[in-house]
Amino acid sequence: MAELSAQLDHLQLLTNAPERLVAFYGEALGMRPERLGQDLWLCAAAERRMLIGRGPSPALRFGAYRFESRSELAAMRERLERHGIVVAASPSPLFGPPAFSLTDPDGNTMVFGHEPSLHSAPETRKERRARLQHVAVASDNPERLLRFYTDVLGFVLSDKVLEDGSLSACWLRTDREHHTMALFRTRQAGRRLDHHSYEVEDWGLIRDWADDLAARGIVLAWGPGRHGPGNNLFIMIRDPDDNRIEFSAELEVITNDRPVVVWPQEERTFNRWGAASLRI
Repeated sequence: MAELSAQLDHLQLLTNAPERLVAFYGEALGMRPERLGQDLWLCAAAERRMLIGRGPSPALRFGAYRFESRSELAAMRERLERHGIVVAASPSPLFGPPAFSLTDPDGNTMVFGHEPSLHSAPETRKERRARLQHVAVASDNPERLLRFYTDVLGFVLSDKVLEDGSLSACWLRTDREHHTMALFRTRQAGRRLDHHSYEVEDWGLIRDWADDLAARGIVLAWGPGRHGPGNNLFIMIRDPDDNRIEFSAELEVITNDRPVVVWPQEERTFNRWGAASLRI
């Protein structure tokens, strides 16, 4: 199987209070707001951008992955056609043709494109650097989703967590980073977005983000800690819709010969340093 070379470019969140969410991401993450339509906003800074739309709250409208070339995007479309997957037009205004979208077995929408980033904003403060890096979704049937993303889309499994032989969580990659998507088992019906994450590269920048968030009255929901899968340092906060936001550093970079690691369902898997939410 050919290795993918795609990165998470942006995502769209739905909320019944979009103005409040736009203000939060502008203040907390330094993402400049721009109104694109009556019920659609863009929040953007260098290396990170998201769309916020009015709708059922909270919800992930879609995640959007960017391929490095038009030929790689075309190869993904051909792969989907061979598997009998029906693709649709891209719902994102940040990708033009020939971008397309699909719906996974849980009803999540994923978008694929390749154009250079549009509507991006310049970085204004060095300590605020953070690159949108991965999205994690929750499912009551993660085994089915794992088969879809690996067998059909060609995502590559890096690590997984098993409990009594059943899949509790897994991490999938679309490039050399340990994961650009994660799947978690949940019993919470209707809650499909688990979290999204920003890579800040080193421990010092996690400290700077934590100091900056504290100065704005935003407290940590979890961390600091270090995940087992991915070996990355992290902190997490929550936005006004209770969506979890991760700031990550030192995420593992993987070579093709690295075997899949199987982890136990225990707190030390999710946080080598201490307590962790096991989600289910």
